Amino acid sequence: MSLRRRVMVALVSLVASFTLVQGGIAVLSLHEQEDELVDELVLAETHRLAARLAESGPAAAISNSLLPESYEAWWVGKGDSVPRPVPAEMQDLANGPHLDSTPGAEYHIMVMPVAEGRLYVRYNAVSNENKVRAFAVQVFVLALVFIGLAAWIAKYVAAVLVAPLEKVAQLLDHWAPASEHGETPPADEEQRVLKAFERVQARWELGLARENERLTDIHHEIRTPLTALRTDLEMLQSQSLRDGDHASPQVASGVTPSQRLQRSLIAIDAITGALESMRALRTGQVSPAEPVLLADCIDDAWASLGELPEKRALALSNDVDREVVAVVDRQALMAILRNLFRNAAEHAAPARLRVSYAQTQLIVADDGPGIPEEERAFVFDRYYRGRLADAPAAQEANHLASDFGRGLGLAIVRQVAEVNGWHLSVTAAVPRGTQFSISFKEPQAI
Repeated sequence: MSLRRRVMVALVSLVASFTLVQGGIAVLSLHEQEDELVDELVLAETHRLAARLAESGPAAAISNSLLPESYEAWWVGKGDSVPRPVPAEMQDLANGPHLDSTPGAEYHIMVMPVAEGRLYVRYNAVSNENKVRAFAVQVFVLALVFIGLAAWIAKYVAAVLVAPLEKVAQLLDHWAPASEHGETPPADEEQRVLKAFERVQARWELGLARENERLTDIHHEIRTPLTALRTDLEMLQSQSLRDGDHASPQVASGVTPSQRLQRSLIAIDAITGALESMRALRTGQVSPAEPVLLADCIDDAWASLGELPEKRALALSNDVDREVVAVVDRQALMAILRNLFRNAAEHAAPARLRVSYAQTQLIVADDGPGIPEEERAFVFDRYYRGRLADAPAAQEANHLASDFGRGLGLAIVRQVAEVNGWHLSVTAAVPRGTQFSISFKEPQAI
């Protein structure tokens, strides 16, 4: 049965139930009122006959010609019965009202002691009962009329109620058609929607599985050349050390080829770590934690930025004790530090960046222009850039297609921290600038 038909049946059933119940209550109420009214009439007639009997005697008082239509009366004294013997079924009745139903008759009987005898008055209320039955038939016919009218109205009401669901079902059928051509869609709108959602879910899961496969393939294809490149760079570094840096020309910045090779190795390790961090973000599976020297981790994250800090006039002050370690996922921590350092280079420079550790918190603070208080709650939102988008450094970063120009860096920082169960917060630095705090397991001195 379709949803529209079910709604229609429910509406008609509701109206039918209400109508029949109300009609039944009306008929029962009328029947009770009819019985009470007849009992009062019979009692009034009994009192009238009792008064006449006391004045004129039984023979003169009780006469069929003097009784109203449908009434019968008897008086029974000591050995006497006027005008005829009382019917056998009434002789043993006690004083008071009684009801006797027989085929074709509905008797209301009143027995009263009068003039040293008993007065019996009987009224046949079959005409009253016929009127009650006629009223019941009228109520039933009227109920059928109302039910028919309700069915006609319910047809349109159900169409209006189900129309949005039918539209959704049509859209889903168009968006995710049945896999087999010629397959007949279910007649029930609810089943059509559920089937369409099942198809959408199956296609979404298939697309997600394919996306994971592509990401895994990309991860594999990138790691393979990176491994080969790292090997070549290590060999070049060894060759450079054997030949001596003085044998190779230096660039204007004073960086030797050996230093550049070391920086390239760190950059390759950073790319590999970023791939691992992205894998953790995609799967939600954290890599095993290991003891990490925080100061060395900070230096490596800084070195992985290459010449960016120097170009942005950003200086680093690593104030973390060289003997402090933390049992963490090194690649995840490196990803957070790299993004925080790059964020400072893009938006806080020229400035000095100070990294310190205190009370289980790793603190990264700069003395740059800072972030307005009303914007701090949004800096970790994906694609949020705020007023920093108008800064000269940010405009140049946008020109270079930086992730921070798109508002991704700090969002990645928050995601990595959440996956590893670390607490990340941002506050204003003293006296100026911005301070990021990372709380994880308490580091231990070695």
